[in-house]
Amino acid sequence: MLQQILKSMYVDPEILAELSEEQKQLLFFKMREEQVRRYKEWEGKEDKKPKKPPKPGKRRIQFLKGKDGEPWTWVMGEGEGDASIEEIMDREDQLKAQRLAEKEAEELKRKNEELIRAKLQAEKQKLEQEKQRLAEEARRKEAQLAEEARRKEAQLAEEAKRREAEAHASRKEAKMAAERARKVWAEQERQSKELEKKKEAELKRKEQMERRRSFEEVHKKAEQRAKELYMSLKEARTVAIQEAEKEQERKEREWREQLQKQKEADKRRSMLARNAREEFRRSVQLAMSPTHKKPSVYDVATQLKKQSLGGTAQATTSKTSSPTAANLPARPTSRQEVIRWFHDFEQPRQAGMDARTHQVATWFHGIISRQEAESLLEGRPVGSFLVRVSERVWGYTITYRANGRFKHFLIDTSDNTYQFFGTNQLSHQSLYDLVNFHMKEPISSTGSEVLKTPCGQKKEPPDYSELIREPQNSTTTWL
Repeated sequence: MLQQILKSMYVDPEILAELSEEQKQLLFFKMREEQVRRYKEWEGKEDKKPKKPPKPGKRRIQFLKGKDGEPWTWVMGEGEGDASIEEIMDREDQLKAQRLAEKEAEELKRKNEELIRAKLQAEKQKLEQEKQRLAEEARRKEAQLAEEARRKEAQLAEEAKRREAEAHASRKEAKMAAERARKVWAEQERQSKELEKKKEAELKRKEQMERRRSFEEVHKKAEQRAKELYMSLKEARTVAIQEAEKEQERKEREWREQLQKQKEADKRRSMLARNAREEFRRSVQLAMSPTHKKPSVYDVATQLKKQSLGGTAQATTSKTSSPTAANLPARPTSRQEVIRWFHDFEQPRQAGMDARTHQVATWFHGIISRQEAESLLEGRPVGSFLVRVSERVWGYTITYRANGRFKHFLIDTSDNTYQFFGTNQLSHQSLYDLVNFHMKEPISSTGSEVLKTPCGQKKEPPDYSELIREPQNSTTTWL
């Protein structure tokens, strides 16, 4: 059946639904191998074909060749004069820290500039208010001096009639007093302007000093911040590298453990296969021994089949003389075909029979669906199982009660043996041998599917009644 699937590269969805997870993975792996094999075969044929010359004027890519004639490849950090990856990452951390520090310094500089501008604006407003106050005071003094001069002139004018000479001297004296007052006011005006210039110069000096101090402070903070950022980035990179190394070590440890488990499983499977081959060889030798009178179950089944076909040839265990090599279709198309197949090929081989009691095995069921099988196993302990005849392939399916779920394992009979679907599987000469073997050994190499408790019938007549016609004195095992 596997060869048919690999030949057509198609698996029927109904057959796929009958496979277990391990069987599905094996099938997909084999199909992928077949795809790769076909591709390599096609690639080899294409390489042997003569290559067509390129069309004139067609654009082509030409790679730079190295000394070995292959396309030249440059790997960062491995070329001559290249910095190591640690140096490159350290340099990137420094540049990143410098850019972040410069960005923070620009923001700090902008804030300091706003503070200096606000402080200078307040100083200018204060200076302007002082200037207005001095101007107002100068105007008031000038008005007072003018008022005093007019008053003295008026007094002198009244006294002019009495004393002409005295009036002339007094007027001269008043004029001189007014002149002195104007000079005093001019001196005060000059002094106030000089004071204003000094204050403006002092304000500019303070502004320059404040800007220089702010620049030095920003520059110092930027350098300090760049160092802090560089150390934090370096520390974060170190932590990330350590975590990556720990994760790599964990994955490698898990991979080694998984590899060890796989090796142990392969070793155990090899041992089981060797033991099975030795057991089969001993059974064949025993069957062929002249002192052994009782024929094996397989010999009886083959002989019965030969008799049913009307042949007289002696039954053998060779696969080339197998009755299942008849012209069967790839898969059954109806329930009646499955019944005829079982009557013609499986019943003569005592399929579904207990080799010890020669009665129908407790675990054997007829053509029932997956849902019916799971319903029979519902509520039963882990390890319960049954074997049902498949309606989708020429074979059987083991339905197994696992922890919290059900598993289905497809049994292939296309090679005159009973084995699970796939390659390198243990082959058994009877269905009873396969079930009995896996009541001691797990079905899959990765699981623990040991067949423990067989599940019998629930109704009368049993679901295998259309396949096996039991004699009158036979008994049926019930749940």
